[in-house]
Amino acid sequence: MVTIKDISKKSGVSVATVSKAINNYPDISEKTKKNILKLAKEMGYVPNSSARSLKTHQSYTIGIIFEEITDYGLQHPLFSKILESYKKVVESKGYDIMFLAKNMGNQQGSYLQHSMRKQVDAILVLCEDFNSEEMLELYQSDLPIIVIDYAVSTAVTVTSNNIQGMEQGVKFLVDLGHKKIAHVYGDPYTFIGGQRKLAFENALHKYNLSLRDDYLVSGEYFSKEDGYRAMQKLMTLEDQPTAVFCASDMIAIGAIQAIKEAGKSVPEDYSILGFDGIDIGQLITPKLTTIRQDARKMGEIAARKTFQFLDHPNTKQNGDIITVETYLINGDSTRVLKD
Repeated sequence: MVTIKDISKKSGVSVATVSKAINNYPDISEKTKKNILKLAKEMGYVPNSSARSLKTHQSYTIGIIFEEITDYGLQHPLFSKILESYKKVVESKGYDIMFLAKNMGNQQGSYLQHSMRKQVDAILVLCEDFNSEEMLELYQSDLPIIVIDYAVSTAVTVTSNNIQGMEQGVKFLVDLGHKKIAHVYGDPYTFIGGQRKLAFENALHKYNLSLRDDYLVSGEYFSKEDGYRAMQKLMTLEDQPTAVFCASDMIAIGAIQAIKEAGKSVPEDYSILGFDGIDIGQLITPKLTTIRQDARKMGEIAARKTFQFLDHPNTKQNGDIITVETYLINGDSTRVLKD
C-alpha cells in the first residue's frame, strides 16, 4: 500500500508537505498541491479513512436505508438508478455508503442505534415504512437526512414533480381525443400515491372531464400484479374507458398483459399511459408511453444536499421539498381516438 512517505520520497518534498496537500491545507501553493495530488493518484495512493476520521470526527460514510416491500430489492427499476447516481457523487467526494438494517445479525436495535454504532455522517432514505416507530425516532435525531419521495418536516425531500407529470399525461390523452380516462392509482396514503391521484383528479376538472368513481381503481403497491388485477376490473365495466393512466410503469405493464390475455389490443382497444420511465417499458411491445422521472438528477440533487449539510453542519433541516421536472415519452401504447 502506498503511503505518504512513499509520495514524499518520490516527489522530493517533506512528509508534512505531502500531508498538507492531501488534506487541502491552505498554507502551501496551489502548484505544489496539484503536483503532489497528481503524483499520489498516479501511485495509487488511497487515503486512510481511519486517520481522517480521528482528525475530523467524521466516518466519511453515508448510511442508506433501503427496505422495500415489492421484493425487487436493489433491482428496483427506479430506486436503483437514484442510488447509483447518488453513489457516484458520494464516492467522488471520498465517501463510502453503507446499508443500514433494523437488525444486524443477533443485534436488535433501531435505525438510529445502528447509525450511531456505525457512526455514519448522514443518511439517505430511499424506501421504507416512512411512519414506522424506527423512522420517526430517526427523524428526530441530529443526523442530516435526505428522503426520496416522502415529505418529512425535519428532513429534506427529493421527489419528482408529480403534479406536473400527471397534468402532462392527462393533457396528452385529451389532445389525442380521449374523454373517458381511467386511473389506476397507487396507495393514496403514500406521498406519491396521494399526490398523483389528487393531481389526476384536478387535471380532469381542468379539462372539463367527468370524474367517475368506477374509473378510479386501486393499484396499491404500484406493481405489475396490481396493474393486472385493476385492468381486469376495468374491463368488466359496461361503459369502458378508452384510455388508462397508470400511477407507475409496472402497473401499466400489468394492465397491458391483462388486455392481451383478454384477446384485446393496445392501443387499438385501450390507450395505456405509465409513470416512471423505467427501461423495461421501452423493451415491451408496444413500447410504453410514459411520464419519465429523471432518476439520475434526483440522485445527484440528493447527494448535493447531503454535502451541503456536511459542509455546513449548523444548517437546520426544515422540511424542504425539492421537485425534479418530468417529461413525456411518446411510445406506441397510446393512439389518436377517432370520432
